[in-house]
Amino acid sequence: MPSQTPLIPRRRLGQELRRLRELRGLHLEDAADHLECSPSKISRLETGQGVPKARDVRDLLDLYGVGDQRLRDQLLRLAGDGRRQAWWQDLADVVSSAMDTFISLESEASNIRYYVQSTFPGMFQTEEYARELFRAIYPRDDDVEREKRVRLRLKRQDILVEREDQPRIGVIVDEATLHRVVGSPKVMADQLAALLQASERQGVTLRVYPFAAGPDIAIQCTFVVFTFESEYDRNSVHIELSAGDRWLEQESDITRYTRIFDDLGRKCLSAEASRDMILSMMEHYSSKEEQPR
Repeated sequence: MPSQTPLIPRRRLGQELRRLRELRGLHLEDAADHLECSPSKISRLETGQGVPKARDVRDLLDLYGVGDQRLRDQLLRLAGDGRRQAWWQDLADVVSSAMDTFISLESEASNIRYYVQSTFPGMFQTEEYARELFRAIYPRDDDVEREKRVRLRLKRQDILVEREDQPRIGVIVDEATLHRVVGSPKVMADQLAALLQASERQGVTLRVYPFAAGPDIAIQCTFVVFTFESEYDRNSVHIELSAGDRWLEQESDITRYTRIFDDLGRKCLSAEASRDMILSMMEHYSSKEEQPR
């Protein structure tokens, strides 16, 4: 099944090109001289930041002495996938560069660990919850822009559900998120019902970090850990901060945030107790909705 996004095939191609170059004992400058381009272009190609051209890939494979036709065809297919437009191209005006990367990794990762403390993960948001959330955090958006954001969010959910290789998803929700009203009691009740339904999906583990667990340095920010089974893909951590998103790709950082996630998990309610708490809050919002005004 071809990749849904261009970033992952670009990264896979780039890592293999770098491996082949280093196997031949060549430097970036050697490859750049062969293509008659700058070393920075070769660097962007190897890091998955540049748009690969089939001719450049063929020329590099010739330089690296790659005669294996099967490998050449495989890398040229990756180059073709890397030139495709992302499925969200028609929504690009509401997709930042950080979100572009986030969606790409989310669409392909083998294991996704979410820790959220303000809102529920986009993957599990209902349409109305997402719409009311965007109304609050993007007050300057007009109706057209807001609906584009909603469409993008719902499409991300569809992509995840349709994946043949379903990822393992771990979610830790801070208890405060259950109490933070977005929209109305009805919106919250429906959202919590959807969250309970999502928690029953195969491969999904949902737990609540309760107030009773006390403070923890790890709950200073929302973060997501993306990991892959393929050795050709780079694991990443996304940290959401008010000053801007931050990406980490050093293996030491992946290990550190995975450990943080696991440490938080040990302080969480069990999956069953978490569902009970969510159900209780859902009934609370439903009762408020039914009260006469």
